[in-house]
Amino acid sequence: MNENIESKKELRNLIEAFRSSGDLSLLEPFKLDIKPTEDGWDYDLNAWSRTKLILELFENSQYEDKPLIKWLLTEEINGQEYELQYYTLDVIAYLLYKYMENSDVYQLFESKFAYGNVFHLDVELIFGYDKEEMKQFLSDPNNKHEFNRDILLTIQDYEGNPDAKFKTREEYINYYENRKIVHIKNDISSSENNMKTGKY
Repeated sequence: MNENIESKKELRNLIEAFRSSGDLSLLEPFKLDIKPTEDGWDYDLNAWSRTKLILELFENSQYEDKPLIKWLLTEEINGQEYELQYYTLDVIAYLLYKYMENSDVYQLFESKFAYGNVFHLDVELIFGYDKEEMKQFLSDPNNKHEFNRDILLTIQDYEGNPDAKFKTREEYINYYENRKIVHIKNDISSSENNMKTGKY
């Protein structure tokens, strides 16, 4: 991890500074920075720094942190092109879901489907506050977007599965913050060396 961004207090100070200033230069230590390992694999030099920041946001964030959350999610989505760990992608996508407006569904859709994370991230992310409300939003001719049709078809495909059971927004937040995050934190802990060094 970047030695200048290592303590919980420093991470908290950075979050608060970005919240008030929006100064993107503060985020330089967390940008995706891909380098090859000696074994020829791709390795992100800032993966562990970004992981610590994402986990700190999970522990304590607010709606005003949404610009930071969206920035971090973009970095994590882009990292999937290099087959990096998806654990922190899952966490930061959840945080955007927690504070989302309907228009954030496009970035959440990319999180799940852009690079094959269909089996890892939960479909509830693209349901928003209410699945029917989201379908109306995507069908509204005033909300034109290239992903509208794909997201609508995806929701309909899931709805067509007679065995599928979906959580309401309240149920999903409770499930994520009390159950799923425990397993993800364990996975992150097990992957710490890989994130820091690129070695398995």
